[in-house]
Amino acid sequence: MKKKLPIVLFLTGSLLLFGQNRVTIEITSEPEMKTNASIILVAEKNAFVEQFSKQLVKDLEYSDWFNIRKATFKENIKVDAELDNAFKENISILIVCRIREDFKIEVYDSVEKTMLFTFSVDKGNSPEYLAHVVCDEIVYRITGKPGIAKSKILFVTKKGNLYSIIMTDYDGSNQIEVISTPYIINFPRWFPEKGKIVFLSYRKVFPTLDVLDLKTKQIQTFLGEPGLNACISFFRKQQMAAAVLSRSGNPDIYLVDLKGNILRRLTEKRGINASPSVSPDENNIAFVSDRDGKPRLYIMNQFGLNLRKIDIPSNYITAPAWSPDGKYIAYAVRYGTEMLIEIYDFNTGKRKILTRGKSWSDGPSWAPDSRHLLFTNQEKYINSIWAIDIYTLKTRKIADNAWSGCWDIR
Repeated sequence: MKKKLPIVLFLTGSLLLFGQNRVTIEITSEPEMKTNASIILVAEKNAFVEQFSKQLVKDLEYSDWFNIRKATFKENIKVDAELDNAFKENISILIVCRIREDFKIEVYDSVEKTMLFTFSVDKGNSPEYLAHVVCDEIVYRITGKPGIAKSKILFVTKKGNLYSIIMTDYDGSNQIEVISTPYIINFPRWFPEKGKIVFLSYRKVFPTLDVLDLKTKQIQTFLGEPGLNACISFFRKQQMAAAVLSRSGNPDIYLVDLKGNILRRLTEKRGINASPSVSPDENNIAFVSDRDGKPRLYIMNQFGLNLRKIDIPSNYITAPAWSPDGKYIAYAVRYGTEMLIEIYDFNTGKRKILTRGKSWSDGPSWAPDSRHLLFTNQEKYINSIWAIDIYTLKTRKIADNAWSGCWDIR
């Protein structure tokens, strides 16, 4: 990407977005280059505003689109003078937060000195959540990509003899235990219906896919066919999912509805057919099969037809995950003695290894922005969850003693 226009942002607000047209600025600089930005808070300094400012800086930095040069408090400002100063200091985006009775966000280009967009948000009671809302709106309007600050992550951990699923903010903060059991649970996924998750459960004789209501804490069996029930991926628009069942004796991929009823079987080849991932346009399903003797990556349509194998020079591939924008498929791949996370460009066929230097990585899961990935890294038999920027390859640890991370992209 090449650097295009410097931009200036003016904020005065909270959570009720006014009906403004979205303005998208194409950021055309190299992905390694962030856009310089500054924040000015026109407000009385207090604990709420200071925490908001601190969180907004963190959120914008963690988006990996921006480099926040400074955040300052001022009683009054003149827009033209601030734009001149921003331009002189090589600041492309100026974020001015006018915190009075409301928050109003105005965005200006510091070169052209023209307003790009404006929006307002309700203040609310949480400065952290307010910062998440503001950050995501800024990211979306400037880049055209969803933000990640409001997003949630699930992962699995174990303490003593208890297995737990933890829900956390995008950066690993505010960890909440949503379920803890004496039996094995794994691979949590966000159910299409808000307030519910689905996960692999060993509370019965054979592994089932169970649904947990996060509010009532009630657990119901979603898929409990004889044998294996695992590896679920949901369609976003159609009320159905692709899941792995071994009811016929062999692990195969089936389509099921959101009540757990089987609609049809998609794979019938000998061997293991597993790990389905539905493309965002719902036209294709990526999956893994060892039908030729080794676990390889395949793609088929939602009817199980138009099958093709992706040419990847490895004898072991697992856990494919389609990016929300449909451009990439991420997966774990073994090269030599290393298990690495790699992405495959669906349009060009080009591949890129992401996790060199981390010898055993697995379980990729995309963030809503299609720029960041979660993965599980294992060192000396200890698991941890990390996030990685697929452009810069910069990593951040999300949690220790954790695995099977899943980002909410609903």
